[in-house]
Amino acid sequence: MMRKALSIGLCLALAGCVTTRQESPGELMARSEQAAANCRAQPLTTYVARAQCLNDASLIAASTHANQELYRRVLQARVDIAARIDRKEITPAEGGRQYDKIQSQLVASDQGAVPQ
Repeated sequence: MMRKALSIGLCLALAGCVTTRQESPGELMARSEQAAANCRAQPLTTYVARAQCLNDASLIAASTHANQELYRRVLQARVDIAARIDRKEITPAEGGRQYDKIQSQLVASDQGAVPQ
């Protein structure tokens, strides 16, 4: 009897340690925005490295978007545009305009938050 009670107590204690609370969409967005701010605060080494860091930050809140396929295409476009900037095929300003256009398309089709 004592052994059974001890086993049940141990199981309950361990279950309490692994229980996690699911974050709300607002909390996910806040964490994503903080991670993006951290990316922007780091010295720019390459535009691709910055884009990948920002994508990682955006993925924190990816589940808040209805159209996951479009969302991932936008993130890939960010890296593609950054690679073109690094190769000096386009200017950073032109890359920004291209990415803004892609973000607008996401908002139009998803009506969700845009990856920063």
